[in-house]
Amino acid sequence: MKKIVLSSKNKSLNKSKPSVVTIILFILLVVYTIGLFVPIIWAIVASFMNKDDFVFYFGSMHAFKNGVKYTFDNYVFAWNNLNVLAVSSNIRYYIPDLLGHSVLYALECALAFTICPVIMAYATARFKFAFSKIVYAFVIFTMALPIVGSMASEIRMLHNLGIFDTFPSMIILRFNFLSIYFLILHAQFSSIPYEYSEAAKVDGASNFRVMWQIIIPQSLNTIVTVFVLSFISYWNDYQIPLLYLPSYPTAAFGIYDFVHNASPEGAFVPVQLAGTLIMVIPIVIVFIIFNKRIRVSVSMGGIKG
Repeated sequence: MKKIVLSSKNKSLNKSKPSVVTIILFILLVVYTIGLFVPIIWAIVASFMNKDDFVFYFGSMHAFKNGVKYTFDNYVFAWNNLNVLAVSSNIRYYIPDLLGHSVLYALECALAFTICPVIMAYATARFKFAFSKIVYAFVIFTMALPIVGSMASEIRMLHNLGIFDTFPSMIILRFNFLSIYFLILHAQFSSIPYEYSEAAKVDGASNFRVMWQIIIPQSLNTIVTVFVLSFISYWNDYQIPLLYLPSYPTAAFGIYDFVHNASPEGAFVPVQLAGTLIMVIPIVIVFIIFNKRIRVSVSMGGIKG
């Protein structure tokens, strides 16, 4: 008995000691993480520098010295001068307008792109019928198949429906389940034991009540994570709004236009960094609010809440 106890203790001690490969990988990951944060910190510091100090300390860590004068003038200039002229409507939009368009576009697209996969993944995962396997295989097939040239047909369809250059048109285009999120949600719904559903149905619960009060609450972390990741992806997208919403430029396109078509004063790098950081603030707020839900574990089956 003593030998068994001692051997189990030795095994636990051996497991607690990291290997050389683990230590090397950890060090590489730490260095890689620092390498990601250094440009961000440098951009934040440079955005507060005036022209003379930036030219003198460009690329130098001496910018952190007390002798450098930091100012909010770059942010004030970017706030007043970062704007986009919508050619289709001949209206000039400033930062509050651009942020409003981005919030509306990202929010409606993320909702549509989350709700549809939730419905289809729940139906195919919780109800076993032949068509569910066909849907699952069709999603994988469409993901593997490169689809190009659909923009022209989509724009023609929206023109025929009379909803081109409107925000509701984006809901129609994004309400589909052909994405990796369908597979993630399908794995999540499949992992929930069927005994919960059967017990609820014995008590008289309908299929909708089982989904809304039993399955969805247990999968809420996964659903919220899918929504947040979709929101961030659409927030950073400027090509689709430029093509489908030419009268409503977003913040992402505003940054692009500000950097590439800037005036001599706007071409100053700290000013451009200040404008970019202003546009990043909403995403930072979203991450702070949902960071606990975003940091979920990823396994072979998908995202586990």
